[in-house]
Amino acid sequence: MSKLSHLIEMVITLQHKKLTTASELSDILEVDKKTIYRYIKTLASANVPIHTKKGRYGGFYIDEGFYMKLPSLTKEEMQALLMSSKILTKSNGFIYENQLMSAVEKIKRTCIDNNMDFDDLENSADFKIDNIGSMEKLNDKISKINYSISKGRAIIISYYSINKNKLTVRKVGPYTIIFKEGDWYVIGYCNVKDEVRTFKISRIKSIDNTSDIYMKPINFSLKEYLKNNWEVFTAGEQQVVIRFDKAAADFIKQSKWSANQQISDNLDGSIIFRIFVNELDEIKNWVMGFGSHAEVIAPDTLRNEIKYEIQELNKKYSNL
Repeated sequence: MSKLSHLIEMVITLQHKKLTTASELSDILEVDKKTIYRYIKTLASANVPIHTKKGRYGGFYIDEGFYMKLPSLTKEEMQALLMSSKILTKSNGFIYENQLMSAVEKIKRTCIDNNMDFDDLENSADFKIDNIGSMEKLNDKISKINYSISKGRAIIISYYSINKNKLTVRKVGPYTIIFKEGDWYVIGYCNVKDEVRTFKISRIKSIDNTSDIYMKPINFSLKEYLKNNWEVFTAGEQQVVIRFDKAAADFIKQSKWSANQQISDNLDGSIIFRIFVNELDEIKNWVMGFGSHAEVIAPDTLRNEIKYEIQELNKKYSNL
């Protein structure tokens, strides 16, 4: 990531998180603390109102009245973008559909005219984008999470799971919030999974503060957690082997899907992708999203499940 990207990410983090330590910024940006202090000086020299609070509970913060003005899109520009995201799909051979939709959501949330009528705009484009987090504004969510963190109180969240395609209610003891790779996340103990998990704030439908006390472990290290858990698939004991053709190979190789992933190149430009996962369901939909560009080699269980899904699809589309 470039220095400019780091500076922007730092400003956004400080704007929303209110008070952040050099150690936290170091972990989030994956740079040493000396670099963080240099970034602070750079921002200060650019007239960004950044301040230091000394003491045990100190850190860096930015004046509440400060904000970075984001670029805005016209109605026509946004409509063109939305229509493109409908046309460019995996079924049409575009393997970056998920990434495009994610980018559209980010642009929709931040770089648009507040007076724009999205109901009319989306209807005219003949499709819908479901903004999971639309019930509460991002700032409201972050404010509630920050309050719970400062008081050591748990929160109840209604969270949208993409893999299961449903909302789940969870009680979470929030440890920290971070801004990483263009999105906000809350990291904390989840009582449903009985472990520390990462939740994308844009997928949180609602948040309720509670009076239930929780204790953040003294030995919890954000740096170590991000090192071991910042990946798409949670490590497990079930090995999956997938062949991706040349068209999808570069995309797979450019991303970190799991800490245990292994990739080997074939002479024809395709790759063999090996990974250990907890559940086959979470990777099945991912593989199917690549269409004919991906083939499951092992295990047979996953291969047969995908074969069944394809057969069911053939039944639905056989009359077309």
